[in-house]
Amino acid sequence: MTSKLSPRRSTALGGFDKDVVKDKSKKARLPSFFEVHAIGQLDTAEFPGCDNLYCKYWFNYGQDWIVAQGLEDGLTQISTIRGGGNDTLVWNFPIDIAFKSTNSFGWPQIGLAVYGHDSMGRDVITGYGAVHIPTAPGTYTLKVRTFRPLSSSLLQQFLGWMNGNPPEYVDVKRASKAQGRDVTRVKSHGVVNIKLNVVMRNMEAFGYSEAGRVQMSTNASS
Repeated sequence: MTSKLSPRRSTALGGFDKDVVKDKSKKARLPSFFEVHAIGQLDTAEFPGCDNLYCKYWFNYGQDWIVAQGLEDGLTQISTIRGGGNDTLVWNFPIDIAFKSTNSFGWPQIGLAVYGHDSMGRDVITGYGAVHIPTAPGTYTLKVRTFRPLSSSLLQQFLGWMNGNPPEYVDVKRASKAQGRDVTRVKSHGVVNIKLNVVMRNMEAFGYSEAGRVQMSTNASS
């Protein structure tokens, strides 16, 4: 006697239904993290009355974020103004970093500390700044307005001028953190221009919608 397999069982593979195997394999292919790539450069800066400046940058991010590739911090070369009434400082220092995470909390931001020299040739802070990496893929020109701390009193200001020690943060990364910023007296000074290309991957798998690729210039005040 010949037996006939039912259409449902004819698709069986090793005792398991192909539809079940396909569904499990589909779930197994779901990404375990999303990625954010930032590629660009610290382009130029404008600090009226200042020359021979260099910039230290770093990335500040939450506990759920991991640097998958690239450098977390860097230091540019010293740049001088071109003269002829043009006060633009040119660095063109490359930025190339990739992050991965499962949570958007603590979205990465770029922190900046611009340094120069006083009349005695000592390194002094010229400005701090910070800006978040844009949250949509695209090409951006970010204008980061920087600031520098002020002395708590006229006496402290005079002593700092005499000793060549203007007020600055003990922890340079405080410029990109919110803690303690509300009790610090600061003065706006200078602008740093950053060019970035932002690429994202697997965002929709974690419930985040990806906006269309954009190209824009934005102002970021610290």
